[in-house]
Amino acid sequence: MKIKRYLSIFFMIVFCFLMQTTVLSHFKLTNIIPNLLVIMTSASGFMFGRRYGMFAGVICGGLMDLIYGDVVGVCIFIFVLIGFLNGLANKYYFKDDLSIPLSAMGLSDLAFGMLYYICNFLLCGRLDLLAYVKDIMIPEMIYTILFGVILYKFLYWLDDKLYPPEEIPLHKNDRLY
Repeated sequence: MKIKRYLSIFFMIVFCFLMQTTVLSHFKLTNIIPNLLVIMTSASGFMFGRRYGMFAGVICGGLMDLIYGDVVGVCIFIFVLIGFLNGLANKYYFKDDLSIPLSAMGLSDLAFGMLYYICNFLLCGRLDLLAYVKDIMIPEMIYTILFGVILYKFLYWLDDKLYPPEEIPLHKNDRLY
């Protein structure tokens, strides 16, 4: 069953990566697109635990590093950290509550933006943090949360379809009075 969940997470990440790099690039708002990979990493960790969150982080970060990064490993580190921290919050996971997962996705997107800024811009001498926060991080976080509602509901539905809850059989002597 674990292999099945790892495979489903992997294929969802590949699908989200393809959507983010192709289709969503045509739906830019203020030159910003939602970060579906942060949503997948955050949701995987939050819904399934640290190991699944870190697995999602390795896949998402590896895809980002291979396609967009100058140095392999920066995005892997950031996404694994996001998956691990969201996996720690797994004990607060309730399927019916959207506020905590969406808050986690928003904070994860802010953490991704800040760590990405530090690793790729600040260390290169670009010191205009306020402009980066105002022009990129905040709009991306809002856009990511809006898409996070849709993607999280889909992941919730997919998890119920792939892993239906097991029914507990009643014994002959158990009575429901």
